[in-house]
Amino acid sequence: CDKNRGKDAKARKEGCARPLTPGAAAGGCAFDGAKIVLQPITDVAHLVHAPLACEGNSWDNRGAASSGPTLWRTSFTTDLTELDVVMGQGERKLFKAIREIKETYAPPAVFVYSTCVTALIGEDIEAVCKRAAEKFGLAVVPVNAPGLAGSKNLGNKLAAEALLDHVIGTVEPDDTGPYDINVLGEFNLSGEFWLIKPLLDRLGIRVRACIPGDARYLDVASAHRARAAMVVCSTAL
Repeated sequence: CDKNRGKDAKARKEGCARPLTPGAAAGGCAFDGAKIVLQPITDVAHLVHAPLACEGNSWDNRGAASSGPTLWRTSFTTDLTELDVVMGQGERKLFKAIREIKETYAPPAVFVYSTCVTALIGEDIEAVCKRAAEKFGLAVVPVNAPGLAGSKNLGNKLAAEALLDHVIGTVEPDDTGPYDINVLGEFNLSGEFWLIKPLLDRLGIRVRACIPGDARYLDVASAHRARAAMVVCSTAL
Protein backbone atom coordinates (compact mmCIF):
# COMPACT_ATOMS: atom_id res chain seq x y z
CA CYS A 1 0.00 0.00 0.00
CA ASP A 2 1.02 3.65 -0.24
CA LYS A 3 1.68 3.84 3.49
CA ASN A 4 4.03 0.87 3.40
CA ARG A 5 5.85 2.10 0.30
CA GLY A 6 6.53 5.38 2.09
CA LYS A 7 8.54 3.60 4.79
CA ASP A 8 12.24 2.90 4.63
CA ALA A 9 13.51 -0.69 4.58
CA LYS A 10 14.07 -0.83 8.34
CA ALA A 11 10.55 0.40 9.16
CA ARG A 12 8.99 -2.12 6.79
CA LYS A 13 10.85 -5.02 8.39
CA GLU A 14 9.62 -4.08 11.88
CA GLY A 15 6.13 -5.30 10.98
CA CYS A 16 7.31 -8.62 9.55
CA ALA A 17 7.38 -11.92 11.38
CA ARG A 18 10.84 -12.70 12.73
CA PRO A 19 12.48 -16.06 11.98
CA LEU A 20 12.12 -18.49 14.86
CA THR A 21 15.09 -19.71 16.84
CA PRO A 22 15.40 -23.51 16.55
CA GLY A 23 14.45 -25.14 19.83
CA ALA A 24 12.89 -22.01 21.32
CA ALA A 25 9.30 -21.81 22.53
CA ALA A 26 7.27 -20.06 19.86
CA GLY A 27 3.61 -20.60 20.71
CA GLY A 28 1.20 -22.52 18.50
CA CYS A 29 1.81 -23.54 14.90
CA ALA A 30 -0.47 -23.06 11.89
CA PHE A 31 -2.12 -26.44 12.45
CA ASP A 32 -2.82 -25.50 16.06
CA GLY A 33 -4.43 -22.25 14.92
CA ALA A 34 -6.62 -24.01 12.38
CA LYS A 35 -7.75 -26.58 14.92
CA ILE A 36 -8.63 -23.86 17.43
CA VAL A 37 -10.87 -22.15 14.86
CA LEU A 38 -12.68 -25.19 13.49
CA GLN A 39 -13.00 -27.63 16.38
CA PRO A 40 -15.85 -25.69 18.09
CA ILE A 41 -18.08 -26.67 15.14
CA THR A 42 -19.66 -29.27 17.32
CA ASP A 43 -21.34 -31.84 15.04
CA VAL A 44 -18.36 -32.30 12.73
CA ALA A 45 -15.75 -35.08 12.95
CA HIS A 46 -12.28 -33.51 13.06
CA LEU A 47 -9.75 -35.94 11.58
CA VAL A 48 -6.05 -35.14 11.91
CA HIS A 49 -3.92 -36.79 9.22
CA ALA A 50 -0.71 -37.12 11.17
CA PRO A 51 1.26 -39.09 13.73
CA LEU A 52 -0.54 -39.42 17.04
CA ALA A 53 1.31 -36.57 18.78
CA CYS A 54 -0.20 -33.84 16.57
CA GLU A 55 -3.73 -34.61 17.75
CA GLY A 56 -2.64 -35.37 21.31
CA ASN A 57 -0.91 -32.02 21.72
CA SER A 58 -3.75 -29.98 20.20
CA TRP A 59 -6.82 -31.64 21.70
CA ASP A 60 -9.01 -29.46 23.94
CA ASN A 61 -6.70 -26.47 23.69
CA ARG A 62 -9.63 -24.05 23.78
CA GLY A 63 -12.39 -24.31 26.39
CA ALA A 64 -15.33 -23.84 24.04
CA ALA A 65 -18.75 -25.15 25.06
CA SER A 66 -21.56 -26.91 23.18
CA SER A 67 -25.31 -26.79 23.77
CA GLY A 68 -25.86 -30.06 21.92
CA PRO A 69 -23.58 -32.36 19.92
CA THR A 70 -20.47 -33.79 21.53
CA LEU A 71 -18.76 -35.32 18.49
CA TRP A 72 -16.22 -32.49 18.42
CA ARG A 73 -14.92 -33.75 21.77
CA THR A 74 -13.86 -37.04 20.20
CA SER A 75 -10.32 -37.21 18.83
CA PHE A 76 -9.79 -38.71 15.39
CA THR A 77 -6.34 -39.29 13.90
CA THR A 78 -4.85 -41.50 11.21
CA ASP A 79 -1.94 -42.22 13.58
CA LEU A 80 0.69 -42.35 10.84
CA THR A 81 3.76 -44.43 11.62
CA GLU A 82 7.22 -44.53 10.08
CA LEU A 83 6.18 -47.61 8.12
CA ASP A 84 3.15 -45.78 6.69
CA VAL A 85 5.43 -42.97 5.51
CA VAL A 86 8.05 -45.27 4.00
CA MET A 87 5.53 -47.55 2.28
CA GLY A 88 3.32 -44.71 1.01
CA GLN A 89 0.23 -45.89 2.89
CA GLY A 90 -0.85 -42.47 4.17
CA GLU A 91 -3.57 -41.61 1.65
CA ARG A 92 -5.03 -45.11 1.79
CA LYS A 93 -5.10 -44.91 5.59
CA LEU A 94 -6.83 -41.52 5.41
CA PHE A 95 -9.55 -42.81 3.08
CA LYS A 96 -10.15 -45.77 5.38
CA ALA A 97 -10.40 -43.48 8.43
CA ILE A 98 -13.02 -41.31 6.70
CA ARG A 99 -15.02 -44.42 5.85
CA GLU A 100 -14.90 -45.67 9.45
CA ILE A 101 -16.06 -42.30 10.77
CA LYS A 102 -18.93 -42.25 8.28
CA GLU A 103 -20.07 -45.76 9.21
CA THR A 104 -19.70 -45.31 12.98
CA TYR A 105 -20.81 -41.71 13.61
CA ALA A 106 -22.57 -40.55 10.40
CA PRO A 107 -21.61 -36.87 10.85
CA PRO A 108 -22.77 -34.19 8.41
CA ALA A 109 -19.13 -33.50 7.57
CA VAL A 110 -15.56 -34.56 8.21
CA PHE A 111 -12.79 -31.96 8.42
CA VAL A 112 -9.39 -33.38 7.45
CA TYR A 113 -6.32 -31.53 8.72
CA SER A 114 -2.95 -31.62 6.99
CA THR A 115 0.13 -31.53 9.24
CA CYS A 116 3.88 -31.15 8.90
CA VAL A 117 4.58 -34.81 8.16
CA THR A 118 1.84 -35.24 5.57
CA ALA A 119 2.75 -31.95 3.89
CA LEU A 120 6.44 -32.85 3.68
CA ILE A 121 5.79 -36.23 2.07
CA GLY A 122 3.32 -34.74 -0.40
CA GLU A 123 0.03 -36.28 0.70
CA ASP A 124 -2.76 -34.99 -1.56
CA ILE A 125 -5.50 -34.65 1.04
CA GLU A 126 -7.70 -32.60 -1.31
CA ALA A 127 -7.86 -35.47 -3.80
CA VAL A 128 -8.62 -37.98 -1.04
CA CYS A 129 -11.32 -35.73 0.42
CA LYS A 130 -12.93 -35.26 -2.99
CA ARG A 131 -12.95 -39.00 -3.66
CA ALA A 132 -14.33 -39.77 -0.19
CA ALA A 133 -17.08 -37.15 -0.55
CA GLU A 134 -18.20 -38.71 -3.84
CA LYS A 135 -17.98 -42.25 -2.47
CA PHE A 136 -19.70 -41.73 0.89
CA GLY A 137 -22.10 -38.88 0.11
CA LEU A 138 -21.02 -36.48 2.84
CA ALA A 139 -19.00 -33.28 3.00
CA VAL A 140 -15.28 -33.94 3.46
CA VAL A 141 -13.38 -30.68 3.90
CA PRO A 142 -9.59 -30.46 3.46
CA VAL A 143 -7.85 -28.04 5.82
CA ASN A 144 -4.39 -27.33 4.44
CA ALA A 145 -2.70 -25.74 7.44
CA PRO A 146 0.44 -27.77 8.25
CA GLY A 147 2.38 -26.50 11.22
CA LEU A 148 5.39 -25.56 9.12
CA ALA A 149 3.27 -23.08 7.14
CA GLY A 150 3.67 -20.45 9.83
CA SER A 151 2.28 -19.11 13.08
CA LYS A 152 -0.95 -19.84 14.90
CA ASN A 153 -2.54 -16.67 13.51
CA LEU A 154 -1.81 -17.83 9.96
CA GLY A 155 -3.52 -21.11 10.82
CA ASN A 156 -6.59 -19.11 11.91
CA LYS A 157 -6.71 -17.50 8.47
CA LEU A 158 -6.17 -20.78 6.62
CA ALA A 159 -9.05 -22.34 8.55
CA ALA A 160 -11.30 -19.44 7.58
CA GLU A 161 -10.28 -19.89 3.94
CA ALA A 162 -11.22 -23.57 4.15
CA LEU A 163 -14.70 -22.56 5.33
CA LEU A 164 -15.05 -20.04 2.51
CA ASP A 165 -13.81 -22.44 -0.16
CA HIS A 166 -15.58 -25.63 0.90
CA VAL A 167 -18.41 -24.94 3.37
CA ILE A 168 -20.07 -21.52 3.31
CA GLY A 169 -22.57 -21.28 0.47
CA THR A 170 -23.00 -25.02 -0.06
CA VAL A 171 -26.46 -25.19 1.58
CA GLU A 172 -29.47 -22.97 0.90
CA PRO A 173 -31.59 -22.33 4.02
CA ASP A 174 -35.39 -22.45 3.83
CA ASP A 175 -35.99 -20.01 6.68
CA THR A 176 -34.21 -16.78 5.79
CA GLY A 177 -35.26 -13.65 7.64
CA PRO A 178 -34.67 -9.90 7.46
CA TYR A 179 -32.73 -9.78 10.72
CA ASP A 180 -30.37 -12.74 10.34
CA ILE A 181 -26.75 -12.11 11.27
CA ASN A 182 -23.51 -14.04 11.55
CA VAL A 183 -21.22 -13.65 14.54
CA LEU A 184 -17.57 -14.14 13.56
CA GLY A 185 -14.61 -14.86 15.81
CA GLU A 186 -16.73 -15.84 18.83
CA PHE A 187 -15.57 -19.10 20.43
CA ASN A 188 -18.18 -19.42 23.19
CA LEU A 189 -15.46 -19.89 25.79
CA SER A 190 -17.03 -21.32 28.93
CA GLY A 191 -20.42 -20.59 27.36
CA GLU A 192 -19.95 -16.81 27.27
CA PHE A 193 -22.00 -16.38 24.08
CA TRP A 194 -25.03 -17.88 25.82
CA LEU A 195 -25.13 -14.68 27.91
CA ILE A 196 -25.32 -12.51 24.78
CA LYS A 197 -27.67 -14.50 22.56
CA PRO A 198 -30.81 -13.91 24.72
CA LEU A 199 -30.28 -10.16 24.35
CA LEU A 200 -30.14 -10.49 20.57
CA ASP A 201 -33.27 -12.64 20.67
CA ARG A 202 -35.13 -9.93 22.60
CA LEU A 203 -34.14 -7.44 19.90
CA GLY A 204 -35.56 -9.72 17.22
CA ILE A 205 -32.12 -10.49 15.80
CA ARG A 206 -31.51 -14.11 14.87
CA VAL A 207 -28.00 -15.53 14.85
CA ARG A 208 -27.85 -17.67 11.72
CA ALA A 209 -24.31 -18.82 12.42
CA CYS A 210 -21.90 -18.19 15.26
CA ILE A 211 -18.53 -19.07 13.78
CA PRO A 212 -17.06 -21.07 15.31
CA GLY A 213 -18.46 -21.20 18.86
CA ASP A 214 -21.22 -23.78 19.42
CA ALA A 215 -21.75 -23.92 15.64
CA ARG A 216 -23.44 -26.60 13.55
CA TYR A 217 -22.21 -27.56 10.11
CA LEU A 218 -25.46 -26.74 8.30
CA ASP A 219 -25.64 -23.33 9.97
CA VAL A 220 -22.14 -22.49 8.76
CA ALA A 221 -22.89 -23.87 5.28
CA SER A 222 -25.90 -21.53 4.97
CA ALA A 223 -24.19 -18.51 6.56
CA HIS A 224 -24.01 -16.68 3.23
CA ARG A 225 -27.72 -15.80 3.53
CA ALA A 226 -27.26 -13.66 6.64
CA ARG A 227 -28.02 -9.97 6.26
CA ALA A 228 -24.99 -8.78 8.21
CA ALA A 229 -21.90 -10.02 10.03
CA MET A 230 -20.67 -8.94 13.46
CA VAL A 231 -16.96 -9.45 14.10
CA VAL A 232 -15.96 -10.19 17.69
CA CYS A 233 -12.26 -10.86 17.04
CA SER A 234 -10.83 -10.26 13.57
CA THR A 235 -7.42 -11.79 14.33
CA ALA A 236 -9.03 -15.06 15.43
CA LEU A 237 -10.61 -15.89 12.09
